[in-house]
Amino acid sequence: MELKELLENARRNEALLQRLQAFELQLLSAQSWLDFLTLLLEALPSQFELDAVTLKVCDPEGVLKASMLQSLDLEQGTLLNQIEFKACLPMVKAEPIAPPPPWRTGLGLPLIRNGEYLGQLCLYSSNSDRFQNGMATDFMQHLAAVIAACLIMVKQSEEQSRLALTDPLTATENRRGFERSYQREWSRGQRQYHVFAMVLLDIDHFKKVNDIHGHGTGDRVLRQLCKTLKGVMRPTDHIGRLGGEEFALLLPGCQPDQLEMVAARIQQAIRDMDVRNDDGKQVPITSSGSYLSVTPRPHQNLGLADLLDHLDGYLYQAKGKGRDCFIHAAD
Repeated sequence: MELKELLENARRNEALLQRLQAFELQLLSAQSWLDFLTLLLEALPSQFELDAVTLKVCDPEGVLKASMLQSLDLEQGTLLNQIEFKACLPMVKAEPIAPPPPWRTGLGLPLIRNGEYLGQLCLYSSNSDRFQNGMATDFMQHLAAVIAACLIMVKQSEEQSRLALTDPLTATENRRGFERSYQREWSRGQRQYHVFAMVLLDIDHFKKVNDIHGHGTGDRVLRQLCKTLKGVMRPTDHIGRLGGEEFALLLPGCQPDQLEMVAARIQQAIRDMDVRNDDGKQVPITSSGSYLSVTPRPHQNLGLADLLDHLDGYLYQAKGKGRDCFIHAAD
């Protein structure tokens, strides 16, 4: 190899190393799934002239996927289309792999942290000479090690954030967490004229449940309620415990003509709950609520507190009608 070619290769390697170091610093500063996945799945291909990047992760209990779904809104959730969540993945080496069409070459990089196999990063190119057997992969293996470390760090950071926004008894969003979800959905609605629905509900005669059956039974009622709600709602919906036995539901994309049926399904599911007191006796549970469809517009500013006050007035009307009743809150 001539000296000129050696110098050119050295310059290319030095430039690649500098880009890798800069990219690694960006990765190490990521604190959320949005930051991490945007860097990995969008910035990485752009900065290193790749046509596509996909991620395969070991997620036997679905913890990673659930964490990402909770952290990302519907728009951001499209990043998950480039991720495969697997209960088990075979260990791979850092070597070229057969790419899916239309790519011509691919490189698989194992993600390993402290001896634990986390998954595989796959790089694809339409250049048939980009990834070949026998090529040096030292730079990219180092990057994969950094990505694996950042994956664990972001997971831990998101878990801490989740705990700060979660009600410890019911594992639903607390008031602060629900406020964040509402603000994100409101902002998205302003950009896209996107409709969402809100439901406000509480358990009928909950004080009597505590007085007659004890607070342990009352806690079981609240936990069973949230488990029931999760069973009839979508993964993208939000449940917030506002305090005591009062809950709010945020339903992105729920159309006005669907809302009455959704509210009826929620009401019936609560009626069908099987909750037992300490003596094994069934405790009948019903709820009252109000619901409303909302379409944010540019330059509007309707805070969560304002909307909840509006719904609360109709919730009391539902109680005045004898409870076990959900009514539409007028616009």
